[in-house]
Amino acid sequence: MSLFGSIYLGTSGVKTQSTGLRVVADDLSNLNTTAFKGSRALFEDLFTRAVGEVLPRDRGLGSLVKDIQIDFSSGSLDTTDIPTDLAINGRGFFVVSDGNQVFYTRDGQFTLEDTGQGTLRMITPLGLSLLGAAPDATNPGLTTLSPIEIPQSIPGKATETLTLEMNLDARKERETTSRSLLEAWDATRAGEPISPQDYEFVTSVEVYDPTGVSHLLNLYFDTTDQNNQYEVLVALADPAEDQRGTGRYQGALLWGTLNFGASGEITSAEFYDVDPAGGRSATPQDLTTLGRPRFTLNLTGAPQTVTLDLGFYYQGTDLVRTPHSVHLYGAPFAVYYQNQDGYPPGVFDRVEIDGEGLVRAHYTNQQTQEVARIFLADFTGLEDSLTRAGGNLFRARSEATPRIFSPGRMAPGGLRSGALEGSNVDLAEEMIRLITLQRAFQSNARVITTADQMLEDFLRAR
Repeated sequence: MSLFGSIYLGTSGVKTQSTGLRVVADDLSNLNTTAFKGSRALFEDLFTRAVGEVLPRDRGLGSLVKDIQIDFSSGSLDTTDIPTDLAINGRGFFVVSDGNQVFYTRDGQFTLEDTGQGTLRMITPLGLSLLGAAPDATNPGLTTLSPIEIPQSIPGKATETLTLEMNLDARKERETTSRSLLEAWDATRAGEPISPQDYEFVTSVEVYDPTGVSHLLNLYFDTTDQNNQYEVLVALADPAEDQRGTGRYQGALLWGTLNFGASGEITSAEFYDVDPAGGRSATPQDLTTLGRPRFTLNLTGAPQTVTLDLGFYYQGTDLVRTPHSVHLYGAPFAVYYQNQDGYPPGVFDRVEIDGEGLVRAHYTNQQTQEVARIFLADFTGLEDSLTRAGGNLFRARSEATPRIFSPGRMAPGGLRSGALEGSNVDLAEEMIRLITLQRAFQSNARVITTADQMLEDFLRAR
């Protein structure tokens, strides 16, 4: 090979080492880039064989960059305590989209953006939407994934069930008269519709109408002229709120009796509907069909049915007691537990994302809703099908089809909220690579200068 050929060989080496140096420089510059995946330059030799001559000759023609390979190994996890910061523990990529193209990334630095349509969308710093599916989705395809959005507010819910766990005082003497709580109720008189002298105990609970507005409900309890029997009256604290009608019994909703055994356990119950004008119904509620007593509220013009759960229910003709049923013990009146399932409207407060990708939104009304599930894309064995797209994004080649999976312990990868994956660039390894490339570059440059000097000496000798 001529001296000119030697110069070309040296030039090819300079070019390949320069490319390798550029790859190392890119890795080092992204040493602190979130979820950055380092690369390495792979070189190959150029070789030719001269044929057609008496003695075939093999000849090396220098080097080329064969490929720039991306290292998809995981980086270290750094805690941030920001719930929308997500790190993938294991394999997988987040699926994001700009509305037209789908990209893949390990960078889980997401924020919430107001869409202007009553929702908050999870997006990347570049504005791409994080894709997911419904909370109960099990095996969605890539084309079925959609942007994850969180409602900024939720409407109120009307109360449907009222639950109490309580004790009624067995030490109270039975009454000498048969006047009931319902007979003592009179919404037409001034002041309280029922006198404190007409009941032994009262407890109040907030309930909600279909618009999410709260109303106060009172439950009155009193002994009767029967042994081990209490009566109960469910009524509105303000009878004027009752839109079922007017009359003496306005605000009174349900009346009944509770019978207890010798050891204080509930043995039977009987309940009656109450009409605002006519009083209690002629026949008791059919608890063998209903299971538990019910009453009707009408606070907005729209009736709502509320079930009263005192810890027991009827299964056919048999009364079934739960461990939390009302009982009659020789102890003061007490409400151990009280709950109702209605709530007022709420505004978004915070988001929570678990290791399985389930997105839960918390609201100011103390309600939690599961709004979406994050799914990951797995390219195991297909990493060469991913190309860099900038912005910590990768684009899949047309022939690559990822497997979409739900993160979790038994899955290829899981999620960790409040953390970010760091760069997987190894500084020590890159510095060694840098020194090696520098020496190779110097050696190839020396080939060029040496060949040039030899050529100059040859020309000068002529």
